[in-house]
Amino acid sequence: MSRTALLRLGLFQLAAGGLSVLFLGVLNRVLRVELGLDLFTVSLLVGGGHYLGALVAIPFGFFSDTHPVAGYRRTVYILLGAIITAAVLVSSPWVGLWIADSATPSRLILGFLFFLLEGIATFIAGTAYLALVADRTTEEERGQATGVVWTMLFLGIIATGISTSFVLGEYSFDALVTLFTAGGAVAVSFALIGLVGQEKRQKIEISRPETRFVDALQTVVNNKYSRWFAVFLLLSMFSFFMQDVILEPFGGEVLGLSPAQTTRFNVYMGIGLIGSMLFGGMVLIPRKGKRWVTEVGCWIMVGAFVALASSALWTQKGGLPWTIATLGLGSGLFTVGGVALMMDMTSSAHTGLFVGVWTLVQALAKGPASLASGGLYNLFVELGASAGQAYSGVFGLEAFGVLCSIVFLRQVTVKDFQQEVVALGKLVSEAMD
Repeated sequence: MSRTALLRLGLFQLAAGGLSVLFLGVLNRVLRVELGLDLFTVSLLVGGGHYLGALVAIPFGFFSDTHPVAGYRRTVYILLGAIITAAVLVSSPWVGLWIADSATPSRLILGFLFFLLEGIATFIAGTAYLALVADRTTEEERGQATGVVWTMLFLGIIATGISTSFVLGEYSFDALVTLFTAGGAVAVSFALIGLVGQEKRQKIEISRPETRFVDALQTVVNNKYSRWFAVFLLLSMFSFFMQDVILEPFGGEVLGLSPAQTTRFNVYMGIGLIGSMLFGGMVLIPRKGKRWVTEVGCWIMVGAFVALASSALWTQKGGLPWTIATLGLGSGLFTVGGVALMMDMTSSAHTGLFVGVWTLVQALAKGPASLASGGLYNLFVELGASAGQAYSGVFGLEAFGVLCSIVFLRQVTVKDFQQEVVALGKLVSEAMD
């Protein structure tokens, strides 16, 4: 794949990063602070609808493998998902205002279904996009491709955060509508520019009965390497994302840092993450391999979480920016290596199905992680721990979880996975004959 094509393909991730900020950041805040909905309701409506949409990832991944539209297995679905997501974004200020005006059960249910549509569309587009990246790259190219497109994802997050501060410096409904309308239009435009011409149109003829979804899914479940990799993803990502909602409160409550100082945590994390993703994808993966880079990222995250636990326990401010940047560095290597490895953990016949499985596993890890970290913190406090001890306990459990995930990662080899997929596929085919 040429660099121009790769950068163009990354425009979709740039747009996806921006949309995630507007939906899961700006909209959450507006619904809670400006429109007065309680935090649980906001989390259920926006976050719940978003992550529940991940349930379509597996069946849709298989569907895109077997049901091309006009000769395209991925492009049409990606664009359709992007357009629906943008339409939901543009409409969401009015929907949020309608719900806040009278948060009756019927309005809450309809609001949840509305945001569930965003989740479904997002995961349809995301699953098809990852499958397209896997289709368009060779095993040797995937490290570089992953480094570039995931860096663009985070650049989209940063750029949208900066743009939002200008457009929505002081809240007004009209400014929110302008921001979301512009965000939706830009996202669809980037998706079109990035995707048109990327996938070759094919005339697919089916000379034998298609593999049933149940049979194809059985091939995934029966593959022991798929199971090891799924457990690795679930445990490592769950452990990492537990810090997402407690890192800034820890800085304020335990270390006495101001809101401006804790907001900088995102900058420290971003610097480490973006730098390591580019270096990991461009330099380390071609030399050391995807699993090696992923494991090194996990070890670095373990060290960073141990340092955070120590900082919380002993109320140490010194070196905190370096610790958070180190956590970003580790998560960047973990991300670029893990996603590239995830694309290898597919089969040519069912790329979308396997990508759908890994997408669902990631959503199952991310969704409950924030609830778990808050729940564990409250549990430690109720058991008599101080705030610093409670935060230290959560960070320590995160380190332990990532450490345990390395054991499962070491069981995974792409070559053995591919051989077992072929063997299981033959068994399924023989059973169908």
